[in-house]
Amino acid sequence: MEQTKINTNETEFKIIKDKKDEPDLQSAQLFVGGMVECVTFPNGDLLLLNEEGKLMGLPLNPEATALWRSHFTKETHAFGYDDFVVGPAMVIQKDALNTWAN
Repeated sequence: MEQTKINTNETEFKIIKDKKDEPDLQSAQLFVGGMVECVTFPNGDLLLLNEEGKLMGLPLNPEATALWRSHFTKETHAFGYDDFVVGPAMVIQKDALNTWAN
């Protein structure tokens, strides 16, 4: 996977690379600020974000949006390729998935 440059601070965007750092549901809800929505990227990584973030008017998350658009492209997906992510989000890399993978 290509190295991702992160401009958003850690309170808004995290990449989990180790199973020992995988959050439980309550921690994930606290981080995203509400109900957790899970999106599995084609490479197996898991994106956790606030399910109601757009309805709440949360600000754009540029790193999570860039990851979204790098995985869901116009060439590979009929829709969703131009979507965006708002609010705090975290990515759990495929090799770090444990509880969320079940």
